[in-house]
Amino acid sequence: MRKYIISDIHGNGNLYYSIMSYLDNISIKEDLTLYINGDLIDRGIESGEILLDIIKRIKNNNPRFKIIYLGGNHEDMMYKYYKDKLRGGINNFNLWYENGGYVTDYALEDLLNDKEIQEVIDFIGNLDLYYKFNEKINHKNIILAHSSCPINPKDKCDMKIKDNQDEINYLLWSRKNDPYIPYHIIGNEKYFTIIGHTPNNNPFGFVYDKEENFLNIDGGSSMYVSGLFYYDHYPLIEIKDNYLKILTFNNNNEIIYGNYFKNNKIIPYMKEELDKETKYLDKNFHPKKLVELEDGIIGYQDWKK
Repeated sequence: MRKYIISDIHGNGNLYYSIMSYLDNISIKEDLTLYINGDLIDRGIESGEILLDIIKRIKNNNPRFKIIYLGGNHEDMMYKYYKDKLRGGINNFNLWYENGGYVTDYALEDLLNDKEIQEVIDFIGNLDLYYKFNEKINHKNIILAHSSCPINPKDKCDMKIKDNQDEINYLLWSRKNDPYIPYHIIGNEKYFTIIGHTPNNNPFGFVYDKEENFLNIDGGSSMYVSGLFYYDHYPLIEIKDNYLKILTFNNNNEIIYGNYFKNNKIIPYMKEELDKETKYLDKNFHPKKLVELEDGIIGYQDWKK
């Protein structure tokens, strides 16, 4: 069983469909599991469609291609917004909308009826908040969480989006050296932590913090779909025992880098290895170009050939 991780897609259809078609092609011959590390939604205009596609895939329960979806701070904002809305309140309206939630809200209102929206909210509320792997890096178990390692992680996650626990904010919002966020501790000396949440502008799409022993894999898709077009490097992580394989996708259905992460070092793929990976891309998928339209609105156009 091969194991892959993505984080912070943020409604970016180009990346989502490129990566999912790549994994679909692998799953024809090999079983795999995809772990989504939160923030699948918001900011990108295809947030609603992507969310519904993931829910459909999970419900279909394809034994060759399993999906484990963990919650991020955007799923948490969405859940709280709809819970307030159902009670007739708007306490969490501004926070979610200011963070790009309106694109998800508009899409769901357009695509679903009230009963179906409630089912989506129930699904979001039941998302786990971290995952502990048997595989190890540097002799330490790998923990996957949106923004920081849990203080005392269990073998099976004991927290969900819907739970009212103080540690949830810590798990979903922590950000190192951010004066606007009160939670700053990310790593845990007992575990190798893989997080997203904080966009990085590394060309490979990931940054390793040796001091706190965590890997940040938020390649800035939220920034790209917000109109900052220089963020065009999104990592797909494959977990192996004692090392990681990291492929970097761009927004034009291409794999631009391949690296191994082992013993705290980044080792580039050989050209032959990278060529082998690109054969799994779906050549029939034609991504669209993200452009700034009138009044600061971001939209898609076809790539110019």
